[in-house]
This record gives sequence, structure tokens and C-alpha cells, in this order.
Amino acid sequence: MRRASFAWAAAVAAVAAVAGAAAPAAAEQPGAPGTGEILSYPGQEGLIWIPDWVGDGGAVTGGAFPAGPPVTVTVGCRAGSGGAEEVRVAFTADYGDTTPVEFTVACPVGAVATGSAVVTAEQGRSFHVAVAASAPDVHWGLTVTQPDA
Repeated sequence: MRRASFAWAAAVAAVAAVAGAAAPAAAEQPGAPGTGEILSYPGQEGLIWIPDWVGDGGAVTGGAFPAGPPVTVTVGCRAGSGGAEEVRVAFTADYGDTTPVEFTVACPVGAVATGSAVVTAEQGRSFHVAVAASAPDVHWGLTVTQPDA
């Protein structure tokens, strides 16, 4: 089954309130689009691609093929001007096991670090991803991918 790839940076702004629930108390403002590319385009396997976002954010979709291979959530990040920082990621499925899949990525200064989690195809059928940055100037990128079944 073929899927269309999505590059919805605008969806992040619409979902910034979702990330606010998982964000640290100091980060109450939603983020904004960045101007670079923290993670490169994931190609045809991409369900979501956010190349660069600054501060808190997230995304929502209903895009995985539920009988297909597992879905991979990848976040890359780079610290802002305040030194080494981190992003906390919470992937929450609307179907199957709805227990959030959470992980943290340490964001270095001057380089990009990445972290990933793999979830079942059923969990990837419809979901939201919240990304909480430890500082408002942390840049991050997000991909959610599923190989064609």
C-alpha cells in the first residue's frame, strides 16, 4: 500500500498545546518553525517530517498502515545558546496500546544528536507526538516513518 508523504510544519503549530501539557513549567510558550534542517526528508516511508522546529511542539496524524511493519519515531536536536539541553518526546497512540512511548534526547551544542523509538503498526495508525524542549531556543526535527508493506 502506498502512502503520501507529509511535511506539515504548520501542523506543529496547531498541536503546540498538546506539547504544552508535557512541557516543563518554564516552557509555556509554543515553539516556532526553524529555518534549517535538523533531520533530512525521510522519503516515501515518511508519515511525518518536521525539518526544524524551535521550542515546544508536536504533531498529530492518522497515517500508518495497521497491518504493515512497525513505525519508527525519530527526533534530532541541537542545543540553543544556553548550552547543552534536551528534548522529551511522548508518542501516544489512539489505537492498540495507548500507553505513551517516551524517550529523551540530549541536545549538544554545535552538533545534532538523535534518538528513536519503534512502535507497532497498530499504534502508528493514529497518534500524536509531543516534543518538550528544555529551553525555548532548542532546535529539533521529527520524522515518523513506516516502510511500505
